[in-house]
Amino acid sequence: MNIKIDAVGNVAVVRCGGSLDAESVGIFKKAMTELVNGGSTQLVVDCEKLSFIDSMGLGALISLLRRVRNQNGDLKVAGLSDDVKTIFEITRLHRLFDVCQDTNAACRQFKK
Repeated sequence: MNIKIDAVGNVAVVRCGGSLDAESVGIFKKAMTELVNGGSTQLVVDCEKLSFIDSMGLGALISLLRRVRNQNGDLKVAGLSDDVKTIFEITRLHRLFDVCQDTNAACRQFKK
């Protein structure tokens, strides 16, 4: 798993690559804890280069979503590959998360 964080205005864009699974979820959680503790509550998780996500990765995203919403923020996921999108649909998480076609669309939603 690799993570790169960029700022687009007041939105933190978290670009994830590789797999978000039991083996790498600790890296993701640590990076997200630091980000949110630093005051970021408007997040876009860019999954364009995310090749796989398992239940541990989904759990980490759900925890992050709850945390930012408890701080009056929000989280959007963007750029889901077909495989990751299928996992979101099977688990019905596409109903919980705002799923956007790409990072630009997700950032625009924060400006509304």
